[in-house]
Amino acid sequence: MLSLTVLLVVAQHASMRVAGLALAGCTVGLAVTGPVRGRLADRYGVSRTAAICCALQVPAALGLLAAALDSQPAMVLVALAVAVGCVMPPLSPGLRSLWSVHAPARLVQTAFALDAAVFDLAYITGPVIASSVAVGVAPAAALGLMLALTVAAIGVIGTRYPQEANPAATAGRRGLGPLRSVELRRLLITAALTNAALTATEVALTASMRQHHVQWAIGPLLAELSVGSILGSLLLGARAPAASAGRRLPRYLAGYTGGLAALTAAALAVPLLAVATPLAGLFLGPTLATLFTAGARAAPHGNGTETQAWLNSFMNGGAAGGAALAGLFATQPILGLAFATGAAALAALAAALVRGGSKPTSPIRTPNQQLRI
Repeated sequence: MLSLTVLLVVAQHASMRVAGLALAGCTVGLAVTGPVRGRLADRYGVSRTAAICCALQVPAALGLLAAALDSQPAMVLVALAVAVGCVMPPLSPGLRSLWSVHAPARLVQTAFALDAAVFDLAYITGPVIASSVAVGVAPAAALGLMLALTVAAIGVIGTRYPQEANPAATAGRRGLGPLRSVELRRLLITAALTNAALTATEVALTASMRQHHVQWAIGPLLAELSVGSILGSLLLGARAPAASAGRRLPRYLAGYTGGLAALTAAALAVPLLAVATPLAGLFLGPTLATLFTAGARAAPHGNGTETQAWLNSFMNGGAAGGAALAGLFATQPILGLAFATGAAALAALAAALVRGGSKPTSPIRTPNQQLRI
């Protein structure tokens, strides 16, 4: 809900240009400070860090709302939006860190597959809820609901996992932290290229529907992409052991590349997109689940949340690059889809290089070996 809510809150009394700048600022804040928030979560606990971030985000978000209602200058709105992104509670990377620590080893990949499926489901339902509440009630109501859901999520995590410092994270607070892992640094490239392919696909599909004057089909097509990804997560991503993540990632990315290639060919006959789009998403969910599992395995001891935060940040960067480059091909959407296919192919190649150059890693800890988070 965050992106659309920020956009609608600012746009109620400002231009869409200013609203877009505010959203860009919020995204930059998220990406730049993500690893720092992840590092703090590793050291002081996920829910404790998330609660502190939330205590800072609520006044920042309310300040953004008040500034928008008061028609403050663009620079003020953008600065407050940046602040909202900078203090976003590290719930997503924190949850993935908790999966890798508390789930039995045989269920870790299943947990990450479920995480990827819920991630896609949130991308379907979140914008619908945000827009419905913003239009039906007010943008302020959408903002309040988003903050309430954040508080509720922090409360659930806090009741399940007691807050204890993690001494193992102290060493990772200095220097490169989890970036000491060569395997992780290579995975970050894979993550950025994968998300660049995804975002470029979304932009190209939107441009294609606009070009053919069937804007009503944009939402259903993007939903089909997410539905295919969810099915792939549940059918493929949940069935493989976590230990084979490094071998499976290039294969899933190769499948994703093939799906995008078929989608590009289907763009030559627009009705075929309805069939090709869910197939293009089929390998996306397993790819994301396996990527997060491989990241967890590559994380140095005690740096699980920061590792996942680095993955998030590079994926946000890849998304920005993919959207920008696909936007250049807005008048020829098929070139945007071809770019997405190429990015996915490069991601598969990068993943294969990770596999080829990585050393055996320690298995993810089972409950009898878990860290205290």
